[in-house]
Amino acid sequence: MEKENSIELIDLLRVLWKWKSLIAIVTLACAIAVGIISFSMQKIYEVSMIIEPGVFEIGTGGKFTYLDSSTNIKSKIDSQAYNTRILKELHLDPVEMKLMFRTIQPENSNTIKISFEIKDIKSGIQALSTLYRELVREYQHYVDSRKLDLEHKIAMNRRTLDHGAIEKKHLEEEIKKVKANTDEIIKERRALINQGKNNEDRLSLLIYTNIVQQNMAYYNRLIKQLGMFMANSEKIKSEIETLSIKRESIENIKLIQAPQSSFYPVKPKKVLNIALAFVIGGIVSVILAFFLEYLQKMRSVT
Repeated sequence: MEKENSIELIDLLRVLWKWKSLIAIVTLACAIAVGIISFSMQKIYEVSMIIEPGVFEIGTGGKFTYLDSSTNIKSKIDSQAYNTRILKELHLDPVEMKLMFRTIQPENSNTIKISFEIKDIKSGIQALSTLYRELVREYQHYVDSRKLDLEHKIAMNRRTLDHGAIEKKHLEEEIKKVKANTDEIIKERRALINQGKNNEDRLSLLIYTNIVQQNMAYYNRLIKQLGMFMANSEKIKSEIETLSIKRESIENIKLIQAPQSSFYPVKPKKVLNIALAFVIGGIVSVILAFFLEYLQKMRSVT
């Protein structure tokens, strides 16, 4: 059995050796033909850009709330929701220009890579730039609305501070008056004590003491009120600062990577095509060799 198998293998090798020139010619012809076709084909480039959803708000702990999820934006692009508007803005014929956007969302990332293949690099970059502008235009209303809301809150807090500044000034003036009045009464009481102590003086001293106590109680209330007012003012200032940071952090769709083309054409893949042609040509030529060998044997038999 092993001898028969060996003889059959030798016979196969003999056939291949016999038709080696044909196999080489057919294989090389296929590879050369595919190479010529590949080099004569028009070059196709990949244009791409990377975007990220805009920030709607920064919450507690620095957590971002986005205008929209990257998954939803990706699904809109995949559904060709913007293609008609892009073609219309660029004055392109939808029959001649096929916008087959391909979106990729990297794992554990909020970014979206958008790409497509095209012959004309300039038109491809224009198409992606227009897509980006369409996305920005779609979400601009939410950005403007949120910023306007925060600006209203900031304005209200600033008006509160302005009114408070007037009240603060009145409080400080009242505190100065009470302190000055108290100091004057204390001075007069001290002078009265130095003069002597008759019944009338004792009554005056009692009245002065009561007034001083009342003034001190009123003064302490004013100081406490001023302290509370100052604390509230600082709280409002802190809130204004927080609101300002939130307002500045709001942004529309972000362009992480501007539209650009691949440095080398992505199609035709010349080396791959030639390699495949070489392999397929080799297989076809071997089959052809065995077929021709079979025909020769059939003729010799007849």
